[in-house]
Amino acid sequence: APCAALSRQWKLTPREGEVLELLAEGKSLSGVASELIIAEGTAKAHTRHIYEKLGINTRQELLDLLMAES
Repeated sequence: APCAALSRQWKLTPREGEVLELLAEGKSLSGVASELIIAEGTAKAHTRHIYEKLGINTRQELLDLLMAES
């Protein structure tokens, strides 16, 4: 639910929402890539876009935001 709320609030694309969910589960970039069947560079690009939209720089900041949402 926190991921869906953040996705709507910050207007993430559906794919960015999927990446956000996997990052929230603690998956690595290579884990995200293999789960979504995309290149690791693509997963990294989606992650960078998520961070830019949310105004954050680290995974810890992402986790803190998700904790604040729940």
